[in-house]
Amino acid sequence: MKCVIVLPCYNEEGNVKTLINTIDRILSPHMPYQIIAVNDGSNDYTGDFLQELSKEYPIRVLEHRTNKGLGVAFRLGLSEAVECSSDGDLIVTMDSDNTHEPRYILDMIRAAKEADIVIGSRYIRGANQLNVPFRRRILSKTVNFLIGGMAKLPVRDATSGFRCFRASALKRLRMFLKHKFIESKGFEVSLEILVKTFWCNSVIKEVPITLDFNKRKGSSKMQLLPTIKRYIQLLGEMKAWRTELEENGGSN
Repeated sequence: MKCVIVLPCYNEEGNVKTLINTIDRILSPHMPYQIIAVNDGSNDYTGDFLQELSKEYPIRVLEHRTNKGLGVAFRLGLSEAVECSSDGDLIVTMDSDNTHEPRYILDMIRAAKEADIVIGSRYIRGANQLNVPFRRRILSKTVNFLIGGMAKLPVRDATSGFRCFRASALKRLRMFLKHKFIESKGFEVSLEILVKTFWCNSVIKEVPITLDFNKRKGSSKMQLLPTIKRYIQLLGEMKAWRTELEENGGSN
Protein backbone atom coordinates (compact mmCIF):
# COMPACT_ATOMS: atom_id res chain seq x y z
CA MET A 1 0.00 0.00 0.00
CA LYS A 2 1.23 3.49 -0.81
CA CYS A 3 -0.05 6.99 -0.16
CA VAL A 4 -0.49 9.34 -3.12
CA ILE A 5 -0.73 13.02 -2.21
CA VAL A 6 -2.33 15.53 -4.57
CA LEU A 7 -1.00 19.10 -4.27
CA PRO A 8 -2.50 21.82 -6.48
CA CYS A 9 -0.03 24.73 -6.37
CA TYR A 10 -0.41 28.34 -7.43
CA ASN A 11 2.24 30.86 -6.36
CA GLU A 12 3.39 28.81 -3.39
CA GLU A 13 7.15 29.43 -3.62
CA GLY A 14 7.23 30.33 0.08
CA ASN A 15 5.50 27.12 1.15
CA VAL A 16 6.26 24.09 -1.04
CA LYS A 17 9.77 23.35 0.22
CA THR A 18 8.73 23.28 3.86
CA LEU A 19 5.59 21.27 3.08
CA ILE A 20 7.32 18.59 1.01
CA ASN A 21 10.20 18.26 3.48
CA THR A 22 7.64 17.72 6.24
CA ILE A 23 5.59 15.20 4.23
CA ASP A 24 8.75 13.15 3.67
CA ARG A 25 9.77 13.31 7.32
CA ILE A 26 6.31 12.19 8.45
CA LEU A 27 5.53 9.50 5.87
CA SER A 28 8.83 7.93 4.78
CA PRO A 29 9.37 5.98 8.05
CA HIS A 30 5.92 4.41 7.72
CA MET A 31 5.06 3.75 4.08
CA PRO A 32 5.96 4.50 0.45
CA TYR A 33 4.41 7.64 -0.92
CA GLN A 34 4.20 9.72 -4.08
CA ILE A 35 3.33 13.38 -4.54
CA ILE A 36 1.38 14.59 -7.58
CA ALA A 37 2.07 18.34 -7.69
CA VAL A 38 0.13 20.46 -10.18
CA ASN A 39 1.80 23.80 -10.87
CA ASP A 40 -1.24 25.78 -11.97
CA GLY A 41 0.40 28.51 -14.03
CA SER A 42 2.34 30.06 -11.14
CA ASN A 43 4.12 33.31 -11.99
CA ASP A 44 6.69 32.97 -9.19
CA TYR A 45 9.32 30.25 -8.62
CA THR A 46 6.88 27.51 -7.55
CA GLY A 47 7.49 25.46 -10.71
CA ASP A 48 11.27 25.73 -10.42
CA PHE A 49 11.19 24.69 -6.78
CA LEU A 50 8.98 21.69 -7.55
CA GLN A 51 11.27 20.52 -10.34
CA GLU A 52 14.28 20.81 -8.03
CA LEU A 53 12.51 18.97 -5.21
CA SER A 54 11.52 16.17 -7.63
CA LYS A 55 15.21 15.24 -7.89
CA GLU A 56 15.26 14.38 -4.19
CA TYR A 57 11.71 13.28 -3.41
CA PRO A 58 9.11 11.08 -5.19
CA ILE A 59 7.29 13.94 -6.90
CA ARG A 60 5.60 14.02 -10.27
CA VAL A 61 5.17 17.60 -11.45
CA LEU A 62 2.31 18.43 -13.83
CA GLU A 63 2.24 21.87 -15.41
CA HIS A 64 -0.36 24.34 -16.61
CA ARG A 65 1.19 27.15 -18.65
CA THR A 66 -1.51 29.53 -17.45
CA ASN A 67 -3.58 29.62 -14.28
CA LYS A 68 -6.72 27.56 -14.86
CA GLY A 69 -8.14 27.56 -11.34
CA LEU A 70 -8.20 25.15 -8.43
CA GLY A 71 -10.92 22.93 -9.89
CA VAL A 72 -9.01 22.22 -13.11
CA ALA A 73 -5.73 21.68 -11.25
CA PHE A 74 -7.47 19.41 -8.74
CA ARG A 75 -9.08 17.37 -11.53
CA LEU A 76 -5.75 16.88 -13.28
CA GLY A 77 -3.94 15.88 -10.11
CA LEU A 78 -6.67 13.60 -8.80
CA SER A 79 -7.13 11.88 -12.17
CA GLU A 80 -3.38 11.23 -12.32
CA ALA A 81 -3.44 9.90 -8.76
CA VAL A 82 -6.25 7.49 -9.60
CA GLU A 83 -4.35 6.29 -12.68
CA CYS A 84 -1.14 5.54 -10.78
CA SER A 85 -2.85 3.92 -7.77
CA SER A 86 -3.88 0.35 -7.01
CA ASP A 87 -7.20 -0.35 -5.33
CA GLY A 88 -5.53 -0.78 -1.94
CA ASP A 89 -3.70 2.55 -2.05
CA LEU A 90 -4.76 5.77 -0.34
CA ILE A 91 -5.08 9.20 -1.99
CA VAL A 92 -4.70 12.33 0.13
CA THR A 93 -5.78 15.80 -0.96
CA MET A 94 -4.44 18.83 0.87
CA ASP A 95 -3.60 22.51 0.44
CA SER A 96 -0.04 23.44 -0.49
CA ASP A 97 0.17 26.55 1.73
CA ASN A 98 1.17 24.75 4.97
CA THR A 99 -2.20 25.27 6.65
CA HIS A 100 -2.77 21.50 6.49
CA GLU A 101 -0.19 19.82 8.73
CA PRO A 102 1.17 16.54 7.28
CA ARG A 103 1.26 14.91 10.72
CA TYR A 104 -2.49 14.43 10.49
CA ILE A 105 -2.08 12.20 7.41
CA LEU A 106 -1.11 9.31 9.70
CA ASP A 107 -4.33 9.78 11.71
CA MET A 108 -6.36 9.74 8.49
CA ILE A 109 -4.58 6.62 7.24
CA ARG A 110 -5.42 4.79 10.45
CA ALA A 111 -9.07 5.89 10.21
CA ALA A 112 -9.21 4.74 6.57
CA LYS A 113 -9.13 1.13 7.77
CA GLU A 114 -12.84 1.60 8.52
CA ALA A 115 -13.87 4.20 5.93
CA ASP A 116 -13.64 5.08 2.25
CA ILE A 117 -13.24 8.81 2.95
CA VAL A 118 -11.58 10.39 5.97
CA ILE A 119 -11.92 14.14 6.52
CA GLY A 120 -9.46 16.26 8.48
CA SER A 121 -12.17 18.13 10.39
CA ARG A 122 -12.13 21.54 12.09
CA TYR A 123 -15.49 21.06 13.78
CA ILE A 124 -15.36 17.89 15.86
CA ARG A 125 -14.10 17.31 19.40
CA GLY A 126 -10.36 17.88 19.65
CA ALA A 127 -10.20 20.11 16.56
CA ASN A 128 -9.41 23.79 16.31
CA GLN A 129 -8.77 26.60 13.84
CA LEU A 130 -6.47 29.51 14.50
CA ASN A 131 -6.04 32.89 12.82
CA VAL A 132 -8.71 32.13 10.21
CA PRO A 133 -10.33 35.30 8.82
CA PHE A 134 -13.88 35.89 10.01
CA ARG A 135 -15.31 35.86 6.47
CA ARG A 136 -13.75 32.44 5.81
CA ARG A 137 -15.32 31.08 9.00
CA ILE A 138 -18.74 32.42 8.03
CA LEU A 139 -18.51 30.97 4.51
CA SER A 140 -17.51 27.57 5.84
CA LYS A 141 -20.23 27.47 8.48
CA THR A 142 -22.91 28.57 6.01
CA VAL A 143 -21.98 26.03 3.35
CA ASN A 144 -21.75 23.23 5.92
CA PHE A 145 -25.23 24.10 7.21
CA LEU A 146 -26.72 24.02 3.69
CA ILE A 147 -24.93 20.81 2.75
CA GLY A 148 -26.11 19.12 5.92
CA GLY A 149 -29.68 19.56 4.75
CA MET A 150 -29.30 18.87 1.05
CA ALA A 151 -26.64 16.17 0.68
CA LYS A 152 -27.27 14.37 3.97
CA LEU A 153 -23.55 14.08 4.60
CA PRO A 154 -22.95 12.55 8.05
CA VAL A 155 -20.09 14.95 8.82
CA ARG A 156 -19.48 18.28 10.55
CA ASP A 157 -16.86 19.61 8.11
CA ALA A 158 -17.86 19.11 4.48
CA THR A 159 -15.73 22.01 3.22
CA SER A 160 -12.35 20.84 4.50
CA GLY A 161 -10.08 20.00 1.55
CA PHE A 162 -7.78 17.89 3.75
CA ARG A 163 -8.94 14.33 3.08
CA CYS A 164 -7.86 10.75 2.60
CA PHE A 165 -9.69 8.59 0.05
CA ARG A 166 -9.40 4.91 -0.61
CA ALA A 167 -8.24 4.74 -4.21
CA SER A 168 -10.87 2.07 -4.87
CA ALA A 169 -13.66 4.56 -3.97
CA LEU A 170 -12.41 7.16 -6.44
CA LYS A 171 -11.87 4.54 -9.14
CA ARG A 172 -15.46 3.38 -8.63
CA LEU A 173 -16.76 6.94 -8.89
CA ARG A 174 -14.81 7.66 -12.07
CA MET A 175 -16.03 4.42 -13.62
CA PHE A 176 -19.66 5.49 -13.09
CA LEU A 177 -19.32 9.18 -14.04
CA LYS A 178 -16.48 9.06 -16.62
CA HIS A 179 -15.89 12.62 -17.96
CA LYS A 180 -18.24 14.03 -15.27
CA PHE A 181 -15.93 12.76 -12.52
CA ILE A 182 -15.06 16.38 -11.57
CA GLU A 183 -16.68 19.42 -13.20
CA SER A 184 -16.10 22.37 -10.85
CA LYS A 185 -13.50 25.02 -11.63
CA GLY A 186 -13.06 26.81 -8.30
CA PHE A 187 -12.73 26.18 -4.56
CA GLU A 188 -16.06 24.36 -4.53
CA VAL A 189 -14.37 21.39 -6.23
CA SER A 190 -13.54 19.76 -2.89
CA LEU A 191 -17.22 19.74 -1.93
CA GLU A 192 -18.20 18.28 -5.30
CA ILE A 193 -15.82 15.32 -5.05
CA LEU A 194 -16.85 14.65 -1.45
CA VAL A 195 -20.58 14.56 -2.20
CA LYS A 196 -20.19 12.46 -5.34
CA THR A 197 -17.88 9.94 -3.65
CA PHE A 198 -20.16 9.64 -0.63
CA TRP A 199 -23.20 9.06 -2.82
CA CYS A 200 -21.26 6.35 -4.63
CA ASN A 201 -21.75 3.99 -1.68
CA SER A 202 -18.88 5.25 0.46
CA VAL A 203 -18.39 5.41 4.24
CA ILE A 204 -17.08 8.68 5.78
CA LYS A 205 -15.22 9.32 9.02
CA GLU A 206 -13.72 12.49 10.49
CA VAL A 207 -10.52 13.01 12.48
CA PRO A 208 -9.72 16.25 14.34
CA ILE A 209 -7.11 18.69 13.02
CA THR A 210 -5.89 22.14 13.96
CA LEU A 211 -5.89 24.59 11.06
CA ASP A 212 -3.55 27.56 11.53
CA PHE A 213 -3.54 30.27 8.84
CA ASN A 214 -0.42 31.86 10.34
CA LYS A 215 1.67 28.95 9.07
CA ARG A 216 1.29 29.94 5.44
CA LYS A 217 3.39 32.47 3.57
CA GLY A 218 1.57 34.64 1.06
CA SER A 219 -2.06 35.66 0.72
CA SER A 220 -5.17 33.56 0.23
CA LYS A 221 -6.13 32.72 -3.36
CA MET A 222 -9.84 32.59 -2.53
CA GLN A 223 -12.08 35.39 -3.82
CA LEU A 224 -15.00 35.43 -1.43
CA LEU A 225 -17.96 36.65 -3.52
CA PRO A 226 -17.21 34.53 -6.65
CA THR A 227 -16.69 31.52 -4.37
CA ILE A 228 -20.06 32.04 -2.67
CA LYS A 229 -21.71 32.29 -6.09
CA ARG A 230 -20.12 29.04 -7.27
CA TYR A 231 -21.15 27.23 -4.06
CA ILE A 232 -24.76 28.32 -4.65
CA GLN A 233 -24.58 27.06 -8.25
CA LEU A 234 -23.09 23.78 -7.03
CA LEU A 235 -25.93 23.25 -4.57
CA GLY A 236 -28.33 23.53 -7.47
CA GLU A 237 -26.44 20.86 -9.43
CA MET A 238 -26.54 18.19 -6.76
CA LYS A 239 -29.79 16.62 -7.88
CA ALA A 240 -28.33 16.03 -11.34
CA TRP A 241 -25.29 14.30 -9.82
CA ARG A 242 -27.51 11.95 -7.83
CA THR A 243 -29.62 11.18 -10.88
CA GLU A 244 -26.51 10.45 -12.96
CA LEU A 245 -25.15 8.05 -10.36
CA GLU A 246 -28.49 6.27 -9.94
CA GLU A 247 -28.89 5.84 -13.71
CA ASN A 248 -25.43 4.30 -13.90
CA GLY A 249 -25.93 2.00 -10.95
CA GLY A 250 -23.46 3.87 -8.75
CA SER A 251 -25.75 4.92 -5.90
CA ASN A 252 -28.05 3.14 -3.52
